Amino acid sequence: MRDEDDDRRRKRWEDAEEERHYWESIEDEKREEEEKAAQARANAIEAMETWFFEQFEDPQAEMPRDSEEQSFIFPWGGPFEASDVLHGEFSHRFDEATIMAAVEHIERDGTVEWAPTSHGDFYEHPDSEPDEEPEATRVELTGRILDRLDQLEAAIAAMPGQPGNIGHNAPPEEIGLPPYGDEEVAEIKAAIAETRTELAEADPDAAVLATQSRRFEQWGKKLGLWLAKKGDLAVDELIKNGIKAITWAGALTLFGDLAHDLFALAKAMLAHF
Repeated sequence: MRDEDDDRRRKRWEDAEEERHYWESIEDEKREEEEKAAQARANAIEAMETWFFEQFEDPQAEMPRDSEEQSFIFPWGGPFEASDVLHGEFSHRFDEATIMAAVEHIERDGTVEWAPTSHGDFYEHPDSEPDEEPEATRVELTGRILDRLDQLEAAIAAMPGQPGNIGHNAPPEEIGLPPYGDEEVAEIKAAIAETRTELAEADPDAAVLATQSRRFEQWGKKLGLWLAKKGDLAVDELIKNGIKAITWAGALTLFGDLAHDLFALAKAMLAHF
């Protein structure tokens, strides 16, 4: 009888040991799978980070800086965001959580806008042309900008001054205020003069030209939004008061053309560096 009890106890112990080993093996397999997944995730993050820094760099490394706006100028493409480029490049290989973990690691020092490296796939290489051609391009752009500055100056002079000068039959609240009062007109005239002064320099500052480009672009957007919002009502009222609608449309075009040409000139100058 005692032997039978011993056998039963031994059998229970063996069964318990077998069950314990089974669950330990399950836990070991689970732990091993988790470690493999963690390592694969770490490898994926490292691969994405390595690729990213082959393609992009902190703009402080090479990009010129707009001192007035306290922002960088990106003449060779950009700015780029890590989230956008990593999703575009790796979304077919890695899941969302892994990609965003790589983004967080890349942006850990606070940089969120990136410039392309000169050897990367995202770098917009300046056109390789003979030395005299870029110089000719600069001369052509400078002449065109100066001509457009003259045209814009004339267009601004033909625009109305204070909102009270527009009509008696349509109060300002019905057509909206013109986007340029006397103070802003003075700013535009000053920008025209500053641009002329910079272009007269033997070696104009590309950052200054890019800043002026941005200013003319912003003024043009403001005028375009006002004209689009007020439409025919504003145009009819202007015509009744002897202000040619073509003056406003012409100024809108000039703002955009100046912004484009100034940035193109800044980019052409930076291509020499």
